[in-house]
Amino acid sequence: MKREKQKIGWVILLITILIFVLKVTLSPVKETIIFFPLHKEAQFIKAESQLNVTTSKISPYKYNLTYHLYSELDRSAYLRQDIGLLYRNGKLATIIGLKNWKQYSANLNQNDLIKDNDTAFYQAISYHYGEIQENSNITSVQTMSMDSLYVIKSKYSQTFNSFHIPQSELEKEWEDTLKPYIDNQLNAIWNKGMKELDINRHQYNLVIPLTELSTYKDKPLPGFTKRKSEEMIGKLWEGIYKNYLFGIKTEEGTSISPYGSTIPLLLFNRDKTEILVLII
Repeated sequence: MKREKQKIGWVILLITILIFVLKVTLSPVKETIIFFPLHKEAQFIKAESQLNVTTSKISPYKYNLTYHLYSELDRSAYLRQDIGLLYRNGKLATIIGLKNWKQYSANLNQNDLIKDNDTAFYQAISYHYGEIQENSNITSVQTMSMDSLYVIKSKYSQTFNSFHIPQSELEKEWEDTLKPYIDNQLNAIWNKGMKELDINRHQYNLVIPLTELSTYKDKPLPGFTKRKSEEMIGKLWEGIYKNYLFGIKTEEGTSISPYGSTIPLLLFNRDKTEILVLII
């Protein structure tokens, strides 16, 4: 088939919300994120994703980008794990936290560093998770955080300037140039994928990239109650964790590295029964 020849291919993760089955067990710690009913009181005191740039000590023509991921829960949890995804110009560059989980802890502090030497737009989306066990009752607690950063290479001096929000006319010009360019590229790829897979975008009441999901951490998804929205988001992240971050599962049963794939596109069905995750 034509799409099998592509480096990544078209991959859909179908996450059914109403008939999603979870196997609940009190076995030893699982190195995985599993959505359980949300705890009624537990909450995160702090959860943040931070992107920062420093000049490379090895070469003035390169820079180091640090992805800092931190969260603090209001109580100790049986299991704590945070997952961070960093995209460079719309493509997955690194993942934080896949194997870094803690037991009987309230906070997590993680860092990752990537090296680069060119202009780029970075976007980070993070999922902060805790599993709480009280007697025989298992619940979970969750939140999200995000950050974005522009790194601009000077045409003349080979130096770098970085900003989160433009503070000058020049930075605003870069934002107005770089982000639309990347968005247009992503939309073209997503549209091609939906056309090849015969996906009707109008059947979905909300279509957003994964990097924008954090905007719904404190407000419900359109057409859903706050509680149902939180449940959908939790199950979505569980599916992403199992079927994307450890390797993209194909229909043929093989696994493809997620690195270099585009930002997943989330399509929420109008009948509120499923979420399609388009990964290219």
